[in-house]
Amino acid sequence: MKAPASERGAALLAVLAMVVLLAGFATMGLSRLKAAGDRISEAQTQAEAQLLAGAGGTAAVSVIGQLKARARTNPELLTEPLKLELQGGTVEARFADGGNCFNLNSLARPPARTSTGEVPAASRPQDFARLLVATGIPTLEANTIAQATAARLAQTGQLWADASEWAAIPGVTAKHWALAGPLLCALPSRENSAVNINSLTAAQAPLLTGMGLGADEARRAIAARPAAGWGSASDFMNSSGSNLDQNGEAAERMGTSTRWMRLSIVAETPRARVARELLIDTLEQPAAVVSSRWRAVEAPVEGAL
Repeated sequence: MKAPASERGAALLAVLAMVVLLAGFATMGLSRLKAAGDRISEAQTQAEAQLLAGAGGTAAVSVIGQLKARARTNPELLTEPLKLELQGGTVEARFADGGNCFNLNSLARPPARTSTGEVPAASRPQDFARLLVATGIPTLEANTIAQATAARLAQTGQLWADASEWAAIPGVTAKHWALAGPLLCALPSRENSAVNINSLTAAQAPLLTGMGLGADEARRAIAARPAAGWGSASDFMNSSGSNLDQNGEAAERMGTSTRWMRLSIVAETPRARVARELLIDTLEQPAAVVSSRWRAVEAPVEGAL
């Protein structure tokens, strides 16, 4: 006995609905599988580029001693990019002086104590305030911010990992960061960072002003730097016309070379491009990487390799 036409039609509609539903589930499953595959593929391409960056960074760090030695008579060498052709892609390495800055961690007192009390910090709040004023921050604001910065470091007892932590100090605004931020750093040390008079730029002149040189004196001395660099802090200070003691505190914070170097690595494969920033302590032998971070970078140009 045949089922009524209406029942056969309803059954057909039910089957069609089930087919559509299953097709939807299948499509969703395939989409998820594809997305998972894309994520795995993307992770693999990133890993390949990061391995390339690691190899390039190791190669660059291995020659930093030779570069520094040659840069004593030719400071421009340190700014020249190193381009490496490695298996699987290319690496571009750029060195920069990592010590031409005010080390915020120098405001932190050492944890050790002496029989007479706490060991003072390498830098005083007034030293920091003088630098802030040199960047254009009003004196009252600079003094308040400098005291608050030293107090925060004393409160936590820990070194900062990045200069951007200064932006969280009460009273520090975006304008303050724009003025002083490029001259600040957070080195993994409580020591003052001695500026390298052979790599200072005009934009870094406030670092010298913060040490006691006049603004015009600082700019004049930087502009008068010989092609082969300065041989000593005394020669540098003589060229500035400064009356500061050439054996005083300011001279002690000047050097003709640097301990800290920053290395920027950009590695590119046919499928990915990554960038890495390293901070290197060249006082160690061999030179040691003390911090590292990956940073955002534009995607590779199609067909670049």
